[in-house]
Amino acid sequence: MNHLSVVMIVLNEAQRIEPVLKSIEWADEIVVIDAFSTDATEKICLRYTDRIYKYPWEGYYKQRMRSIEHASYPWIFSIDADEIVSEELKNEILTIINDRNSKNGYFVPRKTRYSGRWIEHSGWYPDYQLRLFRAEDVFIEPRLVHEGFSVRGEIGYLKGVLYHHSIDTIKQHVEKINHYTSLDCPQKIQRLGNKQVRWYNLIFNPFFKFIRMYFSNKGYKDGFQGLILAILSAFSTQLLYIKVWEAQHNQRNKPL
Repeated sequence: MNHLSVVMIVLNEAQRIEPVLKSIEWADEIVVIDAFSTDATEKICLRYTDRIYKYPWEGYYKQRMRSIEHASYPWIFSIDADEIVSEELKNEILTIINDRNSKNGYFVPRKTRYSGRWIEHSGWYPDYQLRLFRAEDVFIEPRLVHEGFSVRGEIGYLKGVLYHHSIDTIKQHVEKINHYTSLDCPQKIQRLGNKQVRWYNLIFNPFFKFIRMYFSNKGYKDGFQGLILAILSAFSTQLLYIKVWEAQHNQRNKPL
């Protein structure tokens, strides 16, 4: 029988981490990388595991790498502190890790609860995430944000849902947008190369983002939350281009 390590990175997650830990207490081990939380996060985690390692926060990439490095078993499942494993997903995982014909990694469908509603359209579901993989085959792209896992070899898809309790309030969403666009700005500049942000990027890119989410991805079926999501996603696109423009402008006008 193969064994499973569940890994997670945390920082001050005391208010929401216990349901997450309860949903994975069946795992052979739970590995927690804690960036020196100042709330009760460590105390709560100790009820479920003693595999808690403390490192200063140096970005998502390094923290996730550390979580993989501390895993003991040949199969790893990575979970965030705002996600809950469904019973169906648990059973699928246990079947996969003990099947000789299993692939090297698996995408999991993630369903997000946004401002009191489970989002089932808007391009947010199924939000497939690569979370289950063989330890010997996984690696992480060194990005500041959206640092997804990658796997060498065959990849499959599971049906069991990973529930994502991400955003409770509009204030939280706006704060996340500001934070993640700042992290993504240097990467966007790198992707653009010598291309400069133009006025039309600030108008048309957000506009088409809204159209894609609300109409093409049927965000209108997610009620008022779907409309808010489309509006704020368009705003996120616009804000990112504004920050890129600002960085490019400051670079061009930098004193010699």
